[in-house]
Amino acid sequence: MMWSAIGCSVAGTSHMAGGKGCEDAILYWIATDADGDNVLLCCISDGAGSAQYAAAASAFTVATAVDELAKLATYPEDITEADLFAIAETIYAGLTVQAEEQGVPANEYSCTMLGCLVAKNRAAFFQIGDGAIVRNDGSGFYTAVWWPHNGEYQNSTAFVIDDAAFSHLNVLLLDEPVGEVALFTDGLQMLALNMEGYNAHQPFFADLFRFLKLATDDEKTSILNRKLEEYLNSPKINERTDDDKTLFLATRITP
Repeated sequence: MMWSAIGCSVAGTSHMAGGKGCEDAILYWIATDADGDNVLLCCISDGAGSAQYAAAASAFTVATAVDELAKLATYPEDITEADLFAIAETIYAGLTVQAEEQGVPANEYSCTMLGCLVAKNRAAFFQIGDGAIVRNDGSGFYTAVWWPHNGEYQNSTAFVIDDAAFSHLNVLLLDEPVGEVALFTDGLQMLALNMEGYNAHQPFFADLFRFLKLATDDEKTSILNRKLEEYLNSPKINERTDDDKTLFLATRITP
């Protein structure tokens, strides 16, 4: 089993106009388990626009999450909910320490977190905040694992640093193959999700995965990743969203 995967973060036009860089972050890796099978690891994060250290928070979150997921990838036992809560606890502790070192309130390190570990016949997903994880349910239909978390107001959500008990942490463990998965931050919600029907926008994902399935070597994947960055920064997308945008896509490739 092989994976073809691409992903990037692009600064929103409102961030650029305000003199801010991209405060989203993404990190992904293809690990190898004890049986020699590939394991897909990914985490994305959206730093809160109101947080002083949003970019630092999101970068730390994805780096720590993927590092911890890599340890679980070679786990001889099945992954548990406790394992995923432990990842959140590690990230929470790290963000708290950084806030203390900077002498600022912890909420200056606010960010969301969405991640996955997909092995040969099992998968684990976790999420705090908005954005979404979408997977192929096996029939060719793309479905959101959870609907984006929004608070009382449309532009409010939950962050990793909000609650040491992680009351907003969603966790899903599956004992089945997952062939395609996408993760994206809230800057793409209006394009990737059908808000009226509460489901993923099927043509959006079908078109993207159709191209990804053709990327069967590193060179093709690299080219497609550049095209993804250009697409996310295109007038077509920027006319519909001025926020930072992160998109990750992965599909299984049969050798």
